[in-house]
Amino acid sequence: MAITDGSNAHTDPAVRREASGHDVDQATAFYEHLHNARRVSLTASGRPFAYRVRAVGDPSMTLRSSTLTADRWGRIEPEGRYLLTWAQHGTAAIDAGTDHEQVLRPGTAAMYPTGRALTLEAPADTVLHAVDFDATYLRDLDASRRNAEPRALRFKRHPDAEPLAVLQRRLAAAAPELLDPTLLPLRRRLLTQSIGRLVLDAFAETDEGLFGEYHGNVGRALQFIADRNGDPITSHDVAAAAGLSLRGLQEALNRADLAAPTVLIRQARLRGIRSELQQADPTRVTVAEVALRWGFRHLGRFAGYYLREFGENPSTTLRT
Repeated sequence: MAITDGSNAHTDPAVRREASGHDVDQATAFYEHLHNARRVSLTASGRPFAYRVRAVGDPSMTLRSSTLTADRWGRIEPEGRYLLTWAQHGTAAIDAGTDHEQVLRPGTAAMYPTGRALTLEAPADTVLHAVDFDATYLRDLDASRRNAEPRALRFKRHPDAEPLAVLQRRLAAAAPELLDPTLLPLRRRLLTQSIGRLVLDAFAETDEGLFGEYHGNVGRALQFIADRNGDPITSHDVAAAAGLSLRGLQEALNRADLAAPTVLIRQARLRGIRSELQQADPTRVTVAEVALRWGFRHLGRFAGYYLREFGENPSTTLRT
């Protein structure tokens, strides 16, 4: 495997990296590291194996492309990253065979979610491109645009055509500069901000998109629960985020025909667990460890909640 670094870290924060080679095991290990993937499967296509990855960027944003002469499949667990990806000269599929399946064809694009595992597969010779954002950077950019506190970002599966077209044109125009590791840092920062804003325009769900039928205090409460899903929050935390007393929050939720805050928190966590179990490898993950990670200490009680919420046992979800 050959790896080259085309930048000077002391004078320019941007780095150019290339990796290439003909060894399947080395390529598998490389892709597992690159994508924080638990499993990567590269299946030879009947001719000599080769792969190549190119990446240029700084800690805030990196442009990357990769291709290999083998079918690829990987189980990815994004941590601290948001990725915009699209296919060239071929197709790729995210979460193939599940309710979350999304097929990438030339001209289409998708944002990888964070907080749950997903699969990505593509046939041999498909060229995949990605714009890799630091999650904190993109959340802070979103917060500055909204003049609000940072939130967990959620992305549309199918962005509106016009914002996506604007983003694609901007990326095409900016790519020659961004792929130059000697680009002046100030210019790189300006281009990164521009691309980041257009990504948010095209893909980021607004508060209204998530909870459009709920406004004011109730909308803020629901948004807080969604943004902090998995954190050890309480009903008092939700009430404070909504600008209400606990009693006031309970009354507002009741008027909106919604459950009590403790139930809403539990339901959000159950949905998070279900999504994780649907994507998990049953040979490497147990229901107990997932439930504990999401804050359920009493596993029997958790199983009862799960069965009532989804009509099946969590172990069934994990196996199917």
